[in-house]
Amino acid sequence: MSMDFRFPELPLAEATTAGALADRLVTATAEKMAEFEQSAAPGFKLPGIFAGHPVLDDTTADLMYVMGLLIECGVDEVAGCNLHSRIPPLISSLDPAAVEGFYSYRVGETALRLGGLDALPAELRQPVLDAVYSKEIIARLEDTDAIPPNFAVVATRCLRALARLQGDDEPAELPALLDRVRSMFTSPTGWINDGMGAFTHFDIYTPDMYLFAEPLVDQLGPGWADGLSQVLRDLDEVAQPGGAVVWGRSIGALGMAITIELAAIAAGRDLNAPQDRWLARADATLDDLLEWFPNGVIAAHQNRAAMFYRGPARRLQMTLDIYGKLLLSALELRRRPEVGGAPSTDAFLSAERFVRFDDSGRATVWSYRSKSLSFALPTVFGFSADYASSPRGPGLLEQPTSGHPVMLPVISPRGRDEMAGTSSAPLIPAGLPVSVEHTPGAVTVVHDGWAPAGSSDPVVAGSRTATYRVEGRSLVVSEQLRFDDPVALPGPLTLSVAESDARPIDVGIDNGRVQAIDTAGVSEWRSFWGELPRVIQAEIDPAASVDFTWRITPRLRVASTIHGHPYDRSLYDPLADRVVASGAGIPDDKLIRRLRDIDVLHMAWPEWWSGVDPERTAEVLEQVKATGTAVVWTQHNLLPHFFKTDEAAASYQLWADAADAVIHHSEVGRDVALGTYRYGAHTEHHVIAHGHWGREYETVANTTRQDVELSEGWAPCGLRVAVIGTPRVEKDLQLVVDAVAACARDDIQLVIRVDLSVAVPDDPRIIAEHGHLDFNQYLRRMKAFDAVILPFAPTGMLTTGTAFDCLGAGVPAITSDWDFFDETFDGADIRYGSTVEDLTRCLDELTAQELERSRLALMDRRPDFDWDPIADQTLAVLEAAALSKA
Repeated sequence: MSMDFRFPELPLAEATTAGALADRLVTATAEKMAEFEQSAAPGFKLPGIFAGHPVLDDTTADLMYVMGLLIECGVDEVAGCNLHSRIPPLISSLDPAAVEGFYSYRVGETALRLGGLDALPAELRQPVLDAVYSKEIIARLEDTDAIPPNFAVVATRCLRALARLQGDDEPAELPALLDRVRSMFTSPTGWINDGMGAFTHFDIYTPDMYLFAEPLVDQLGPGWADGLSQVLRDLDEVAQPGGAVVWGRSIGALGMAITIELAAIAAGRDLNAPQDRWLARADATLDDLLEWFPNGVIAAHQNRAAMFYRGPARRLQMTLDIYGKLLLSALELRRRPEVGGAPSTDAFLSAERFVRFDDSGRATVWSYRSKSLSFALPTVFGFSADYASSPRGPGLLEQPTSGHPVMLPVISPRGRDEMAGTSSAPLIPAGLPVSVEHTPGAVTVVHDGWAPAGSSDPVVAGSRTATYRVEGRSLVVSEQLRFDDPVALPGPLTLSVAESDARPIDVGIDNGRVQAIDTAGVSEWRSFWGELPRVIQAEIDPAASVDFTWRITPRLRVASTIHGHPYDRSLYDPLADRVVASGAGIPDDKLIRRLRDIDVLHMAWPEWWSGVDPERTAEVLEQVKATGTAVVWTQHNLLPHFFKTDEAAASYQLWADAADAVIHHSEVGRDVALGTYRYGAHTEHHVIAHGHWGREYETVANTTRQDVELSEGWAPCGLRVAVIGTPRVEKDLQLVVDAVAACARDDIQLVIRVDLSVAVPDDPRIIAEHGHLDFNQYLRRMKAFDAVILPFAPTGMLTTGTAFDCLGAGVPAITSDWDFFDETFDGADIRYGSTVEDLTRCLDELTAQELERSRLALMDRRPDFDWDPIADQTLAVLEAAALSKA
């Protein structure tokens, strides 16, 4: 009977299309709305209060808006509820006077989707008109310091909806507002400042204003399409998995949603931007974003921190807001469903981009995106530390939302002396920088003075010159601080770096008193994306001149194809505080997503991961290479144990071509491998020993020979030898059985696992078994063996793990002629030769003294096979491979 050991080959990810992505968006949103109905609003009847917060008209307006969009997308029923019949009661429950801004146009556009006023009950028509006319927002637009510019677009949407509902009765304010909106889209860079007063807010609201204005596009002229195309081209190299824009306000989940919206509008409106990459980016982002909605309600407030005006009181509204964005994106994508996306691997290609937002040259963003280190460094000016000039990278370099400024030198004025821990607003480099200069791989930023966030008037006189540069996998910042009166600083001078819960970092600061502070669970140390459980802080002595350097290096992320295997545990446990180790999973349609967060794929046995079909192996390797993931192959085998075929050899050859580094467990094995396969010209070869299994055998340290004999039913004997491990073609089991059968000793006993090819004589001294042993049983048995026979052919293999059982357990090894044993044991083994007669003679002549000699010699060899130095050597190889892709 033949057995098929192959794993199923699951489908790999394929490039999406605009139409396919639109369908995904509609299906996913409908499913999440069904969960929302179950967990938050049974029958889509909103509660009056949700977790202590009143549910207001904004949430009601957004619920009906999402329902209207679902209907337009072709979904009439969700969770058994007819959406058409649920919208009128929602309208009836609204207080028109309480509906303003975004919610006003959403009420109006929903009514239009249903067919206009005539499609509504007569008693709801005037309340709809009253709700749509956003009189407060329109009135506030006269004062540019009172409301952000984006509200001009919002107000225009309201009046446009009102005009369409009323027919010929156009609101008097609409023409002037349209002129105002049209004038907004004339920036030579495409970027629009959404700041009030002196604030310089080039942030998420630049692309959002273009999106808000999309229904008005036919009345806006070419400026809208030209400007948005430029912004899309910039963001193509600035966007990160955590959002198209990752600084300023309203980011996090909203930043991820806008990635999808931008992809949709790029394709739907055929804009002059890389539509294929945007589609790939949106497809990847959707998977991430959906994880933020357990039970259909957004988790932006759970172990995360949203902006203050989007706090827990707006959980339901924020949920529905994003569902609306996803459905709008679907409708946009359906304008041109045939547009093809780039391969999924192209969603976040390595790139460096420096953007000057306006003519001043001081409002900028420097973005650096690579496999191991991605961030954006904005130089803008806003009301909180969310706008401070510090690097931002979701899951890596995060600023606590509107919290203490990090990755900046900060002066913290002391508060009231009688109140421990109080302080005034921290002082950061003031306002916009004086200058920003970019060179490839670096940027230098100069500020004058220190002021609270939101102020450009210095409280402390001086300057800061900071040069940010990328060195390999590290961000390195050189600081030059100057203080006119360092003695008069109103509080401590510090620099803090917050570590994301998603990815550990190593931080070096070469000045001050450095300490690591546990902030796990502390609410003020949360970002838009998650917890910041550790803060590395340096308190620096002030002086007229303070020069220092700090660096951040992300921990290496390694995905092992044998995660959890004893070899893997033994190797990575000593590296637990230096490496983020995880499993690689198996190749499937999520492989690209997993590899996005991996620096190195550590391959062990290719046949158990990508299989032995060369075509399938090539497809998998194409995705691995396209993600920029380094491949380190610890080559245990010359060929798969169970697949000695031309296909298997061809698959191994593909891994040899692809590997950035190959680890061999002996010089002998390296030479054999090099003589068998053609490795890539870039491939580095390293010889690092296989570790001994001593730690595994510690778990059975108290087991005795008598314990094993009793549990196994073995008769006591003077000499018990064994062949351990799985039967292999290269392991001559018949030779061992024949040698023991011919042995003259009465006190010998052989325990051997055989397959059906081995003819076992009727000899009571031979205990032949079939099948796999429980791992603990495998370990316990070694306590009852006097020696292990390793009967391997001199060709066909690179190494055997059973040699390291002998080293780990301190059990003498009786070995065949194989130069791998010469290199590994260095004379500590008992060599029998290569024939049945050789082994019979060895066993007949074997003495207790020779066994003891071998045992002691093996124990002397053990330090050369300790896992700690092996792990250090392996880490150096992994780091070098990752650096080659940085």
